[in-house]
Amino acid sequence: MEGVLVALAIPFRDGKVDVEGLGRHVSSLVKEGVNGFFPLGTTSMGVLLNVEERRIALETISENSNGLPIVVQVGSTDWSTVVETVKLAEKFNAEAIASIVPIYYKPDYDTIKLYFSKLNQLTSLPIFIYNIPGNVGFNVTPDLVARLIKDGVSVSGVKDSSGDIGQVMRFVEMGLEVFNGSDHIVTLATLVGAKGCISALSNSVTGPVIESYRLIKDGDVKGALKAQSLVAKVRDLASKYPKPAVYYSLVKLLKYDFGGVKEPLVRNLTREEETELAAELSKLGLKVRFN
Repeated sequence: MEGVLVALAIPFRDGKVDVEGLGRHVSSLVKEGVNGFFPLGTTSMGVLLNVEERRIALETISENSNGLPIVVQVGSTDWSTVVETVKLAEKFNAEAIASIVPIYYKPDYDTIKLYFSKLNQLTSLPIFIYNIPGNVGFNVTPDLVARLIKDGVSVSGVKDSSGDIGQVMRFVEMGLEVFNGSDHIVTLATLVGAKGCISALSNSVTGPVIESYRLIKDGDVKGALKAQSLVAKVRDLASKYPKPAVYYSLVKLLKYDFGGVKEPLVRNLTREEETELAAELSKLGLKVRFN
C-alpha cells in the first residue's frame, strides 16, 4: 500500500450522509488516479459520526472504490463505537485500521498502551497510529511508538500529521509504514521514505497532490516542487477558514456540487466566505465553479 490516500470528505445533506454524493465523489477520485481512501478521520468528521452513519459511509465507499485500499480510522470518544467500527472495517474488507489516541482526557503512556493493546485483541488487521497533535492535543512521538512495540503492542505503521519532517524521518527509520498527513510536505516526506500521503486536499486539488508524490518518485524534482507549491498555497488559503468545512467547500468550488459538514458541532462556510474563497482560488490560477 502506497501513494496518495484521500482523507475523505463525507458529505451530509439535511442531517444525513449524502450517499449519492459520496458515491459520486469516490468514483470520481478513483478515475483521477488516487491510490486509496482514509475514511472516518478528521476530514470525514469521524469522531462526530455515530455507528449507523459510519456504516452507511463505509458501505458506500466500499461499493465505489473499485477495490482500492481502504484504511478505516476507528477512533471515537466511546469504546463501543470503536468496537463496532472495527467490525465494519472487517466487513467492508479494509486493508487496515487506524486510530487516534484516546482524546479529551490527556492520556499517559499506560492509557495509550492499554487502548492499542485492546485494539490488537479486536482484530488481525494491521493497525496504524494516527498522530494529529493539532486536534488531539497530544504528540505521538517515535520514542513512544518504539516503547509500545517493545512492550508487545502490534503497530504496523503511522499516519503522522504533525507536520514535522524530522519526526516523519524517525518513523521511517524505525521500519514502520509511514504515511504523511500534512499536505504541505508531501514531496519532502516522500523523498525521505514515507510510503505516501493521506491528504485532505486530494479531495479537491487531486491532480497536484498526486503529482507532488508521483513526480518526486519518478525523479522529477522540479515538477514535483511546482505541484507541491500549488498544494501548499491552497493549504495556506484553507487555513483561514473553519475546518473541516473548508475542504467540502473546496470540492464544491473546484469540482462539482457537494454536501456539507454535519452541523452543529462544526459549521459550514457562509456564502460570503465561499465567495471570498472562490476569488482567492482564482488568483492561484485555479478554475472555479461558483454560482
